[in-house]
Amino acid sequence: MIFKNMLATVAFLATGALFTACSDWDDHYDAGNAVEGTATSTIWENISSNANLSQFADLVRKTGYDAVLNTSQTFTVWAPLNGTFDYDALNALGNDKLLKEFVQNHIARNNFPASGAINERIYMLNEKVLHFEGAGNYSMAGVAVAQPNVASQNGVVHTLNGKLFFHSNIFESLDASEFAIDSISNYYHSYDVLRLDENKSVQGPVVDGQITYLDSVFEDYNPLENRYAYINTEDSNYTMIVPTNEAWTRAIKAITPYYNYIDKFTAIDAPQSSTSLQHEEEVELPNGGAYWRDSIVHHNLMQSLFFNNNLYDNVKLNNHQTGQKVGADSLVTESYFKMYTEDAEALFTGTTRVDKSNGAMYITDDSLRLHPWTIWNPIINIEGEYSNFLAAVVNGSTMPHTGIITGIQNPAVPGTLSNNGYLEANASSNNTNPELNFYLRNVRSTTYVIYGVFAPSNITNVYDTQPKGNFVRVALGFNNENGSMPKNPTRLGDFETSATKIDTLCFGEVTFPICYAGTDYAPFIRITGRVTPTTSNKYDRTIRLDRIFLVPKEMDDYLKAHPDYKYDDPSRGGGRVTVVRN
Repeated sequence: MIFKNMLATVAFLATGALFTACSDWDDHYDAGNAVEGTATSTIWENISSNANLSQFADLVRKTGYDAVLNTSQTFTVWAPLNGTFDYDALNALGNDKLLKEFVQNHIARNNFPASGAINERIYMLNEKVLHFEGAGNYSMAGVAVAQPNVASQNGVVHTLNGKLFFHSNIFESLDASEFAIDSISNYYHSYDVLRLDENKSVQGPVVDGQITYLDSVFEDYNPLENRYAYINTEDSNYTMIVPTNEAWTRAIKAITPYYNYIDKFTAIDAPQSSTSLQHEEEVELPNGGAYWRDSIVHHNLMQSLFFNNNLYDNVKLNNHQTGQKVGADSLVTESYFKMYTEDAEALFTGTTRVDKSNGAMYITDDSLRLHPWTIWNPIINIEGEYSNFLAAVVNGSTMPHTGIITGIQNPAVPGTLSNNGYLEANASSNNTNPELNFYLRNVRSTTYVIYGVFAPSNITNVYDTQPKGNFVRVALGFNNENGSMPKNPTRLGDFETSATKIDTLCFGEVTFPICYAGTDYAPFIRITGRVTPTTSNKYDRTIRLDRIFLVPKEMDDYLKAHPDYKYDDPSRGGGRVTVVRN
């Protein structure tokens, strides 16, 4: 898990004695590819001397871009004529917004003359991609060119019968100007920073071992893009579910109970024998439980919102419209959570599509319709054959068995092994029983129904005509609400497994008071053989454990009421799934 304090930090150099100049990165390009027969005046001189472009010239001058257009660099400018756009509204904008959404939206690097048949995608200075087309009569992004090819010393100017529409991307649209989405906007943009773009800055001499810059260029950066989706990249194609303030508040309230982190709790070492659970230490979460809770809750909400429209069945989102069925077998978030049809359709119910330059936003109504187990409270699965789940073995030894596929598994044994494998635990003697202790990683503060799956003695032995099952005792070790660890694990009961099939047993319901997800700690489950000399003819001392899995109680109830519900089961390789100390 990644927490707020662990997100990528961004450092940049402050302008000072080592920086002699600072300008937009476009100033670093040399002129080139000049159009034959270019006039002797610069682009800026041609614009500023044209009375029909005085409004455009005023706005360019306001942003300081008159100096840029007066250099030897090569540009193409599509300049709207006076009276073809709302000058007063644009003039009221702040300089940063005016520059990005208007001035840079009308300028591109290099020469793009209007000649012959044209059908080009043009990257503007604000990185938007606009379509320049025509043959004799030309248009830019659907706006008619009034006068093409005003030749200039450093490029060309085309005048327009209107301004070019600024098509904002998803990142730029995360504000409350149109929809009531202040909550997610404030959260996301709280990570906005400026960072030095070394590739676009001009390096100066090395002083005292440090690189200095003659011309420094800074760029907007948000590290959440690396965590969730590159929604500020124009050539991306994303769908983002955007909760309204009401939906955001409800979702945060719904997620929070699963992440009851406490400041301090007791941890014990993994047991080396049945009587060795004595060494304890007090663990303190860095920055405190409240900080962890806030970070993880927001992270779980955010990772449910982003989809790459170019991958998987997500491609159907490209044509999906408000009120329609998604029609996808499944959708996969950018954090690789899979939602099958029922959950995918529910997520888009009550949303409104708003197209953006790099995809689409879906603004929710007052709810984010997600089952908790889809993202923030998934099934927890412990495969017996995976050694990283095994905390300790007492009175025995273990051997993982993998690759138990058709032809290897005894056809007389019904059922299927999860992940085609199991763990074999053998007793150290004929008078002892093996004890297995497993970590239950990523347990949340909620109620789970706990299951165990066991294989009989003849799982791969077709010559075993008198197979045996097991008789085992199951117990749990976990912290109470105050963080204390009871001396004795909580006994769930004694259980008899089938001798004739791969058997799934329900060990019962357990409520964990505190959350461990994302920490280095986990509760443990203990499975101990209970075979005696008088029962050894009935039960096998060797335990063959397929897996243990914890199903959130609300999911277990839902599955019983909806047997056809399809979900991403981590026991089958899906989902997102650390308490004895590792």
